[in-house]
Amino acid sequence: MTNELSTEFKYDLVDQSTADFLKQKEFNMREIVGKAYTELGRELKEAQDMLAKNGYGCFRSWIESLGMKKDAVNRLINRYDLIVANCDDQELIEDLPVSLTYEIAKPSSESTESKKQAKEAVLNGEVKTLKEYKELEAKLRKAEEDKCLLETKLKREKEKQPEVVHKKIQIDNTDYESIEKLKKQVKQLERDLNFKSDINENYNKQIAILEEQLSRSEAKVKEYNDFKSKIKNVTTPENDFGRKFESVSSIGDLMRDVDFVLSNKLAPVKYSSAITECRTNETAVTNLRKTIERVEEWCYEMKSYLPKGNRKIIDAEIIK
Repeated sequence: MTNELSTEFKYDLVDQSTADFLKQKEFNMREIVGKAYTELGRELKEAQDMLAKNGYGCFRSWIESLGMKKDAVNRLINRYDLIVANCDDQELIEDLPVSLTYEIAKPSSESTESKKQAKEAVLNGEVKTLKEYKELEAKLRKAEEDKCLLETKLKREKEKQPEVVHKKIQIDNTDYESIEKLKKQVKQLERDLNFKSDINENYNKQIAILEEQLSRSEAKVKEYNDFKSKIKNVTTPENDFGRKFESVSSIGDLMRDVDFVLSNKLAPVKYSSAITECRTNETAVTNLRKTIERVEEWCYEMKSYLPKGNRKIIDAEIIK
């Protein structure tokens, strides 16, 4: 009961009821042994402390008189110190095989990172036998050694001086021709870029002109609408003056719309690249000529509505 069994009992040799009974007995005996070793460790620890406190150096002689060996006593005391340091896990430690508790109670159980991690695995309930503990500690130690080797190798690689390799570069005629082609392509790209920059500059000028004309047009529209509102307050469509005002107002709206189209739609056309390029494009010239003819026909038709003979049109402006 004090050491791990070399083989485990095969409970499938008996029926389930008997197997449960034997498992309970095994648990009870392990609990009795675990608590007994804890009590032995406590008694030995208290005796050792009392003798040391009073300045007596006869603890070893005392235990030998009881037929106990020094190493066995030290293991019991270390096991008891382990339980005191982990009092919350006392039941877990007492249920473990005594040989495993002896191993994790050694002062050297935390001497390396691998042993420390393996001990924590036991106290967390992840490892329950001495064999499992030693296998885990060996794996952790191997991983720690591999890590140290890798760090050493990386350090050496960083300390190495970079090796300078001198290579002779040979340029044949083919390479020279390729370079010349690339130079020509670069120059062509520069020309294209300059051309596009000029177009963008022209567009920016057109935008500035349009914005200026638009702001003026908006101011004129606002002024006209304000005037129109004031006139409507004192006139009505039912009387003669009102009908005349509505007629003049309608013509004014038309004039304003025509002026807006001329200023904001047609005027910027002469700055566009399309006008410049259409001189070499027959289709574009034909379309532009048809558009001009339609505008001329409209102007001719509108002239037919003007008074003829001696009747004259007098431009007048109503002053507030």
